[in-house]
Amino acid sequence: MKPSNRKIRVVVADDSRTALRSVCEYLEFDGQFEVVGTALDGLRLLHQAERHRPDLVLVDLSMPQMTGLEAAKELRKSFSELRILIFTGLSGASLREECLRSGADGFVEKSQMPEGLIEEVRRIFFENSRRT
Repeated sequence: MKPSNRKIRVVVADDSRTALRSVCEYLEFDGQFEVVGTALDGLRLLHQAERHRPDLVLVDLSMPQMTGLEAAKELRKSFSELRILIFTGLSGASLREECLRSGADGFVEKSQMPEGLIEEVRRIFFENSRRT
């Protein structure tokens, strides 16, 4: 995806309603994004991605029904062009690497949000031409 006037269509998943609302509000305030769906667990995330065919999925690592890692693996099987970004309250380089091995395109610690989220989305969409 190249920079354009078209908004990035996003599905956001987090089991915390407060966190989910905060992420969605920030994305909508930023103006580059259109939140097309939300989910409170990993299984609902898969359904929302199938239904809305977003450009980007933002998923919390720790989720009921299916973790963010499990969801990333499943999403990657069905949607090769989908960009997946995992966010979490946990930290560490090894965790980041595990997320990327599971099919995620990016990783953000919640302590780095919202700035880190936008930086990672820009890297995923505008600096990387294609997933290899």
